[in-house]
Amino acid sequence: MNEFFIVTGWIITALELFVVLFLLHCFKQHRFELFFGGKKTLKKQSDHELHSCFLSSLAVLVFYTSSSSLGTYILGLPFESVQMRQVYYFSLVCTGAGFMTVLYLLHAIRGCSFSVTTRTVAYIALAVMFMNFSQLVLRGYLDSDILFDIYGPFVVMCNIGTFFVLAKYPFYRIMESKLAKGEI
Repeated sequence: MNEFFIVTGWIITALELFVVLFLLHCFKQHRFELFFGGKKTLKKQSDHELHSCFLSSLAVLVFYTSSSSLGTYILGLPFESVQMRQVYYFSLVCTGAGFMTVLYLLHAIRGCSFSVTTRTVAYIALAVMFMNFSQLVLRGYLDSDILFDIYGPFVVMCNIGTFFVLAKYPFYRIMESKLAKGEI
């Protein structure tokens, strides 16, 4: 079953990278602004949505990749089983809190309002963080496997949901432009 989660994780990472690259490709005229723009580049609500979606996609890609690498590294450390669980789940809780903090700070620095996409991604990250905290308490301190069978599928479904939420914005923008041009 672990192989399934590893393969699914790599597929989701590749798809999230594709969303970031797709946003950069489709919005060529905003490439520099997406990375380095400030408040003056945000003139319309659609600019806020584009920048917010890009910031969310980039943060998800970076934090998902780093947390999975960190998790793999921690699982390779020479700890006892209980200590490993404590360190592993604690690091995932900290990574989730760091993700939400960075997402907020990126939007605050940019002066960009939170889009529906970003709020949904943050809510999903909060749910995963609470699940990791539950596992920290249950498996790390109480040595109980009550949620063990639910944990893996829950995290995978949340990651897939995050991908679909992030991919929805560029997909709708492309469809809007094709409808406006009469191609569909």
